[in-house]
Amino acid sequence: MTSPLSQSPEPDAARERTPLERAIEGLDSTHAAAPQLGFMLAGAQWRDSWLHGFRSLYLVMEVILLGLAGGLLVSLLNLDVSRAWVPTLLLVIDATGSLLLLWRMRRAAIGLGNDVRFWHREIVRAERELPADRRVFTRFKLLQRSRLKADTAELTAQALSSEGLDEDGLDRLIEPFSATRRLIENRVPMLIAVLWIAWAIAGVGALYLRAAKVIP
Repeated sequence: MTSPLSQSPEPDAARERTPLERAIEGLDSTHAAAPQLGFMLAGAQWRDSWLHGFRSLYLVMEVILLGLAGGLLVSLLNLDVSRAWVPTLLLVIDATGSLLLLWRMRRAAIGLGNDVRFWHREIVRAERELPADRRVFTRFKLLQRSRLKADTAELTAQALSSEGLDEDGLDRLIEPFSATRRLIENRVPMLIAVLWIAWAIAGVGALYLRAAKVIP
């Protein structure tokens, strides 16, 4: 069975946008956006602060619940077999609830990440109206990309040209899932999910082995 935590959302750059999506993203706008750069940056900072706070919240909650699971596992190993089923049941409930919480909060974190991506796209799009040496945010995103991608030189030439990035180039620069987002929103939750499954299997297995008198 495929875990929902292992499924990554498909990038939206490969499909044609609907008229509603084009209107929401401002793809057909003809008005100057450069005067709104301060507002856009504030919007990006606002959603980014929410994103970082939310990530910290759900990861701290998962660490606390994992610690509780460890305590329950120790309890079931030390209690009499006739009573050890209680911490085992609590461990299974704790693992199930924590996996559901992890899945829901990860989805919310992905949504907040997409909000930040929206503002970043708007900033880069607005900077096309500025001279190349004033496209500070665009150059910052290019610097980030240069650490991981080999095609940055080609993208930089397009980004700092008089026309700036077209929509395809914008999709490449502001990726749906950057390396950092992929690590935090995919791999870390998958690792936590594996730990929860391991705790639950260890608890149930230990109770069974004690009941069968394989271990004391």
